[in-house]
Amino acid sequence: MRSINYIIAIGFVFVSCEILEPVYDNTLDLDNNSPPALLFTPETSTTTLGGSAAVMLYALEVENIAGVRARIQYDAAKLIVSTVSAGSFFTGSQAPVFIYDDNGSGILDIYSFYMGSDRIKTGTGDIALIVFSTKLPGNASIELTTESELLDENGKLIPIQSYGTGVISAQ
Repeated sequence: MRSINYIIAIGFVFVSCEILEPVYDNTLDLDNNSPPALLFTPETSTTTLGGSAAVMLYALEVENIAGVRARIQYDAAKLIVSTVSAGSFFTGSQAPVFIYDDNGSGILDIYSFYMGSDRIKTGTGDIALIVFSTKLPGNASIELTTESELLDENGKLIPIQSYGTGVISAQ
């Protein structure tokens, strides 16, 4: 009789517990973005005042692209662009053409063009690594603007469906 009471009690515990679905908060999740997209990962970074935060610029589910122009607007009062380097998405038989221009007033332009023999790339991958340094405490936003572009091998625009945003917090 006692074992039946334990079984009933355990049964009530399982029935009364709510089964929670795990929460996945991945920037590159198709549930959060419509491809083709240009995104940042991580979307939120925390560092110390005067510290650095590295952010990857990703192309999500792109098809037949030969080039990217990413225009990033950032809070120049709180952030400085320390370094920008090419990602691995456009690597192939030849290194990609990779140029960036930071005017220091909150606009960073990144240009990257594929130089492989097949002339186009498809998929998801990192376009650039951007390292920001903080100069004031608080949250600073970074945002890919609608002036960003994906280009096919003939230089025609491929519409971007999702533009990434992010926050770098200095504490």
